[in-house]
Amino acid sequence: MMRMTHAIAAVAALLLVGCAEMRQNRSASEETLVTASATVESVDQATRQVTLRDDVEGSVFTVTAGPEVRNLAQVSAGDHVQIDYYRSLAVAMADPTDSGEPLAAAAGARAPEGAMPGGAAVASTSMVVTLINYNANTGIASFRTPDGLTRQTAVRPDLRTFAQSLSPGARVLVSVTEAVAVTVTPVPAT
Repeated sequence: MMRMTHAIAAVAALLLVGCAEMRQNRSASEETLVTASATVESVDQATRQVTLRDDVEGSVFTVTAGPEVRNLAQVSAGDHVQIDYYRSLAVAMADPTDSGEPLAAAAGARAPEGAMPGGAAVASTSMVVTLINYNANTGIASFRTPDGLTRQTAVRPDLRTFAQSLSPGARVLVSVTEAVAVTVTPVPAT
């Protein structure tokens, strides 16, 4: 259910972000890769709290490694943590025969016993949404998800002319893929 909530929010954004390109190309896509890195300041093995310093901003923050994190005992101050987050959004005019029902898939992996902690996860969701209307006075678009829920989203100013040209009932296939990978590299021996 939580994954569906995220997918519905992404659908709202995709419906309006991708619409400008769909007008001419009948589809649009966007990909984002964000990489963040931090250095381990300390590790409390009893509470599983890891204090990290952001390598770019220098801010210090603490995270709790859940029970699914293997090999926490391998982590020590000075180790380097890298997180890669990938998101792909794609929209296309839906095939008239597409039922619109959401499709979802997920996979994950974690480091083997004895290795440095790390892991990866990927989730993909696609569904067809139906445009209900666009209110040019408020800049709000409404759409219906396959399970019958009605959602609203604010349309960016640069897309409002296009949103106004959409016809109620337009069906849009929305696909969202998200992936995250975490690696921990030990501090080099001196």
